[in-house]
Amino acid sequence: AGNEFFEAKIRPALVTHCYECHSAESGKSRGGLKVDSRDALLRGGDSGPAVVAKSPDKSTLYQALLYHDDGPQMPPKGKLPQATIDDFRRWILT
Repeated sequence: AGNEFFEAKIRPALVTHCYECHSAESGKSRGGLKVDSRDALLRGGDSGPAVVAKSPDKSTLYQALLYHDDGPQMPPKGKLPQATIDDFRRWILT
């Protein structure tokens, strides 16, 4: 079920909003991060894992999606809809 949710909800958001700067497809991995797969997200980039399973508070990707003033904000073009951010939280918690 977790993989189905990833493919249905998370991967499309990553493709639309993150692949341009963080994928093998684009040939870019800004900050050393690629978001092509769950394993790549768990491995992370220069600042460590982008996702820590079952811990949105420790997942730098999720924290960046929240757009806190004192941290990284991703995607840089604007905050994602709350429903999409909620999907990331649900996926990380499973």
